[in-house]
Amino acid sequence: PLVRPWALLATAALAAGALGMALVQRGGGGAGAGGGAQTPTLERSAVLTGTVQKTSQGMPSLGYVEAMYTYGAPATAKPALTNLMSEDGCFKGLRSYNEDVISGGVTKEVDAGAISNFYPHSKIATAVLHQDGESIYVPCKGGDDPATLWPNDNDGGVFADWTLHWEDDYTPRLLNVQVEQQNVSSLEPFHQAYLFVLLAYKTYDSTAHTLPAIHARLPGWKLVATETRIQGSGSLYDEDPVLLVQDSKSLDCALVFTGTNNIDNELGTSMTTYGAGYCGFAQVHDGYRNELWDITHDLWPVLRPKLSKCNKVYCVGHSLGGSLCEIFTACANSQRFTDPDYQNQMWSKGTPEAMPEIETGGTVYVDGAEHRCEEPPCPKNR
Repeated sequence: PLVRPWALLATAALAAGALGMALVQRGGGGAGAGGGAQTPTLERSAVLTGTVQKTSQGMPSLGYVEAMYTYGAPATAKPALTNLMSEDGCFKGLRSYNEDVISGGVTKEVDAGAISNFYPHSKIATAVLHQDGESIYVPCKGGDDPATLWPNDNDGGVFADWTLHWEDDYTPRLLNVQVEQQNVSSLEPFHQAYLFVLLAYKTYDSTAHTLPAIHARLPGWKLVATETRIQGSGSLYDEDPVLLVQDSKSLDCALVFTGTNNIDNELGTSMTTYGAGYCGFAQVHDGYRNELWDITHDLWPVLRPKLSKCNKVYCVGHSLGGSLCEIFTACANSQRFTDPDYQNQMWSKGTPEAMPEIETGGTVYVDGAEHRCEEPPCPKNR
């Protein structure tokens, strides 16, 4: 895979001993679609929780994800992905999925996306959102965390329901979350999850529609990038947009991955369920890790400089987009800067800077891709 300039800097610093930090061997990493090679990584004790240390020679700090917010996302890896920048292995943010309890509590219908494979979810706080009555909230726990296996049908009576997968269910439930007889919607992490759910679903929409929606729901936030990777043609035509939205006050950014938007092409991505190494983690869902690798390989030359201008970076995604967030965040926060997968998606943390709002997005066409319209999303030809 292509090694980016920051990766060369980091590798040179390692060779020169500039970091002065211990190295340990961890298995499971790998390059491109292969994986499997052992790669050195920073000792967890050498990386401050929520902070990346600068090198003694003024090398760029490595970018990381502050928190992630996912909605109806399929699970990603076994064992569960962990945050190597946290002592307890937990990511900040919230994983949420919808659930309806029916038949007097005997039967549960859950967002089908969240129960679409048998991998564990990453270690993060989990909210099971109910339309009526009490929702369930489980903070992330160190060690074995049963919530990483939710939802499941181990005891029977749990059914997948795709009608619970969409924005018109998530938005009102996040706006009215009841936990232990208290409305916690204005508290974190629920409030941020409510604000960002709009972004998760706007990845399917046009820039012209996204701009006014962001202005209405998130005053002060600006759409500073929409980059779309396009591959294939005919029924295999596929668009993979990534959004970057910045708060003009804090200069924090939300990096937003899209979910499945082409059943013909991306159904195969979800069904490729065997595990492979990614960024030093073992048994990562192969379809999702390959999708992430392709997206970051082709779009990060454009997005990397903009990410460097963000204060904090949050990762947001619905469905497949949430799965990509889990894998991307785990890799970014691993700081395994000699791993080829990490090098593919890495960015440096520069001085925060306000970025201008865009009017149109950019497009990267893979060789042989169909040029279907002027600006995505393009009409589906079926």
